Amino acid sequence: MRFLPSQKNRKVFGNIAEEYDLVYFGNVDPKVDTDYKIVRGLTLSPNIKDENYTTGNVYDYEVAFLQRSKQVTMTDGGKSQRTWTILHVQLKNAWLPHFLVDGRSRSEEYGHLLASTQRWREISWRYLGANPDFLKVFAIFSQPDMVSSLMNVLTEEVQAMLAAHFAQFDYEFKDDSIIVYATNQEVNLQLLDHMLRVGLWLARTIDQNSHELTI
Repeated sequence: MRFLPSQKNRKVFGNIAEEYDLVYFGNVDPKVDTDYKIVRGLTLSPNIKDENYTTGNVYDYEVAFLQRSKQVTMTDGGKSQRTWTILHVQLKNAWLPHFLVDGRSRSEEYGHLLASTQRWREISWRYLGANPDFLKVFAIFSQPDMVSSLMNVLTEEVQAMLAAHFAQFDYEFKDDSIIVYATNQEVNLQLLDHMLRVGLWLARTIDQNSHELTI
């Protein structure tokens, strides 16, 4: 795999790599670099640009950081360039339904847009006993028939933790993957460290409860 350092935010990703003994690769191109594990999810498309790709193993979990940019068509028909700072964590035991947990303050910006690519709807949690604080800060997008499966993932413990400590991020769950997104935030070591903390906590918690998950 090629080593092509990114021009922007290289230092901070180098710092997180040094702190957690990860490997920094920089820019990656899915069309050229076929020997790396591409991070999929709702932001994946043929015209993506991935930068600051950094990967390795942390506390027995395979993780990958990157920054992904692409041009998107907004709900009003206009074009806009979007960049996501992304953490991918691969689960060991669990197999998850596909859904998005999106910050309500950010949903109008791109949450609805991402969900529309899957023909998803915002899930109503009014009668499902969801944490009130969680509902204030997050919207959930998926297929309506997946509600019971989602509740097995978004337990009271998970809802409380995300609402109280990690509401600044968005989360995608699919198969054996957890993807943490940061947008419109300054990229620094503290941000990446917080993304890693919540990603690993979610992975351990979900893996421990994997016997309760059904899709």
